[in-house]
Amino acid sequence: MDDADLTLWPVGVAHTPYETPAAAPHQGFADDTDAEIEIFDEYADELSGIADAVRITVVYWAHMADRMSRTEPDGTGAFARRSPNRPNPLSICVCTVYDADGQRLQVGGLDAVDGSPVLDIKPSLQTER
Repeated sequence: MDDADLTLWPVGVAHTPYETPAAAPHQGFADDTDAEIEIFDEYADELSGIADAVRITVVYWAHMADRMSRTEPDGTGAFARRSPNRPNPLSICVCTVYDADGQRLQVGGLDAVDGSPVLDIKPSLQTER
């Protein structure tokens, strides 16, 4: 596949208390810290109906990941663990929706580092309050 065939556009940005990958949990549900997802203007209409969701799956780019340091000292590879250090630091996290106000979602359990580009949001299986 040619690299030109793959293009991602961020739809928003994560605002979290985590300043470094080491500070962020590797399982969001293990730390239900409050966070905010800010959706960019051009995608604001895509939030229609999201207030009914109890949980959402957030797809984001782990922008501070070390893409070259992928194997742990014990030999465990990137595909056998949840570390953001991987060839393509694409991350997913199931979050609890607390509030949807305009282009901002208040959520719990987002394990992204502050400033991580949000690529997509999908309602989880249990979607209605």
